Amino acid sequence: MPYMLEFALILVGFVLLVVGADKLVDSASSIAARFGMPDRVIGLTIVAVGTSLPELVVSVTSGVGGHADMVFGNVVGSCLANILLILGISALISPIPLSRSTRRFEIPASIASVALLLVFANTGGRISLIEGVAMLALFAAFMVRSAVVGTRAKRAQDMSDVEPLSAADARVLAVSGEPAAGGARRPDLDLADVKVKQRNILVDLLIIAVSIALLKVGADFVVNNSVAVASGLGVSERVIGITVVALGTCLPELVTGVVAALKGNIEIAVGNVIGSNVANVLLVIGAPALFSAVPYDAAYNVDFVLQIAFTAALLLCALRKPRNRVGRMDGIAFTFLYVAYIVVSLLR
Repeated sequence: MPYMLEFALILVGFVLLVVGADKLVDSASSIAARFGMPDRVIGLTIVAVGTSLPELVVSVTSGVGGHADMVFGNVVGSCLANILLILGISALISPIPLSRSTRRFEIPASIASVALLLVFANTGGRISLIEGVAMLALFAAFMVRSAVVGTRAKRAQDMSDVEPLSAADARVLAVSGEPAAGGARRPDLDLADVKVKQRNILVDLLIIAVSIALLKVGADFVVNNSVAVASGLGVSERVIGITVVALGTCLPELVTGVVAALKGNIEIAVGNVIGSNVANVLLVIGAPALFSAVPYDAAYNVDFVLQIAFTAALLLCALRKPRNRVGRMDGIAFTFLYVAYIVVSLLR
């Protein structure tokens, strides 16, 4: 079968990316837990950045290699997979509450980051060095704000306006171990059970260094062999980036979101998705621009506008009953929309 070797190396690359990101997140979260960072802040910062590392390394590698379509296709494909597929599947497992901070700052910040990208990309037809620096500065500000405000905020105050679940949903969540609205988590599933086990800090730093090396090798395998397959089959790098590469690089977010939902640690699930999307736009696109200007194809405007629309749909979910939640029906709708988007992208 043609391209068997290339597809095998792409698969190996994805495995290295997932393993590298997973170990890096574990070690970084272990270090953060030593300083008393709450779950939501870890989800918005360390976990979000850590699970975006595959996209970051792939995009930098693609940008330096002159494959701009792979950069933007990877980012928009991963962001839409985060919102529609990962959040959709997580909501199917257990309804996801949208905290006040998520609704008032993080979701608007995610929308604003995409709007800024569209302005930069469509004014010069590329992302320049200055624009890349500006995007990275805004990303740093987002991280600092999330860490400072999230650390100070009390969870009970932040979630005080989330409408209680129905009696049926409450019974389902009680069985799964997730706390019902206003209720306490089951004693046998306390947060201590889902936090990473703290290790010696030197061991964590060593694991982080090895994980970064795995990410680089994995990214090279994915990018080089994806380009080879796309060229050989006559498929555009845009389609490969939106589908194969995006799905592969968002595997860490998918695993993190599903595991967090299954464990009832839903603050990490939603924080991971929103934080990852901000990281994907500002960090993953801003970083390659530091090495060279990244040309932009206006065909991506439709995809990024869809990203804005689907992100805004999260705010519409907050208006439905039960209020301020992404429910199971929303999860079904989001998953269906993602499948439809992939099908249409392949036909475009």
